[in-house]
Amino acid sequence: MAETPLVLVTGGSRGIGRHLAEGFAAAGHPVLLTATDRARAESAAAEIAAGTGGRVAGAPLDVADPDSVAALLDRVTALEAESGRRLGVLVNNAGVIESSEGPLWEADPADLVRVIETNTIGPLLVLHRFVPHLLEVARATGEPVRIIDLNSGSGAAGTPAYAAYSASKAALFRIADSVDHYGRDAGLRIFEMSPGVIESDMTHGMPIHAARTGDDWTSPAELVDLA
Repeated sequence: MAETPLVLVTGGSRGIGRHLAEGFAAAGHPVLLTATDRARAESAAAEIAAGTGGRVAGAPLDVADPDSVAALLDRVTALEAESGRRLGVLVNNAGVIESSEGPLWEADPADLVRVIETNTIGPLLVLHRFVPHLLEVARATGEPVRIIDLNSGSGAAGTPAYAAYSASKAALFRIADSVDHYGRDAGLRIFEMSPGVIESDMTHGMPIHAARTGDDWTSPAELVDLA
């Protein structure tokens, strides 16, 4: 891939995903970002394109729905044909956290299921559908392809106030172990990125972060540099 490859960012319409989509677009990568709502994805893509001068598109995605994931791969292959750029970076960013802090037995069961479905089942389904395509890109280009999972210190050490979120992020490490085991020799590289705490709608809604100010937050620039 002599030219900068296509980058796919799930959950790229806001928060960490949006910062990453902006960073990749500013660096010259064509970007496809997703949101659960088509209009929100397309609006965010248009705003990022206007701000960076890059080529950015938006698409709907429900990461926990296999049919939605399959439709996204169809969109990626269409963009590859249109742009002449192959998919070289997949960012598994889409994620949620419990709507309340505290003991898991006091949480809404549906909320716990939502977190596991989005943060663990979602990346599993995305990897299941996209890794064969990425491996084909690596074979065709002779260059490595990358997967970046947005992980968390909660996955490495746990955050008792958010049991489902911590479990979902810990699971990503074990999934990545398997992906690396079977994909590394074929040119696949997978990274678990834990960027610290970024200001976003999600983190501002977490009482555990209510006292953070200024440099207590990881800056968007530091986040983009990690990727």
